[in-house]
Amino acid sequence: MAMVKQTIQIYARLRPTKKPIALYSLAEDGGGPVLEFVVPHDAADGFINNKRESYKFKFQKIFDQGGKQEDVFESIAKPVAEKHTRLRGKIWH
Repeated sequence: MAMVKQTIQIYARLRPTKKPIALYSLAEDGGGPVLEFVVPHDAADGFINNKRESYKFKFQKIFDQGGKQEDVFESIAKPVAEKHTRLRGKIWH
């Protein structure tokens, strides 16, 4: 049986928080969805502040705050479970 080479897939699910500490935005860049967090400088750090304000991350798919658990399952867990079941069926039966 030939080995199939697959890449690791990375997903994000955003959940509502009681006290947001950063702003975020979602965008597409041709290579997939991008999540950007903007963390404003804190005045307590002084006038000269070299800390980054923007952090960008790429994912295969991003589930925004309105995303449901069922959507996450259908997109991620179900395909993995189905593939594992087919593979196991071929090996053990």
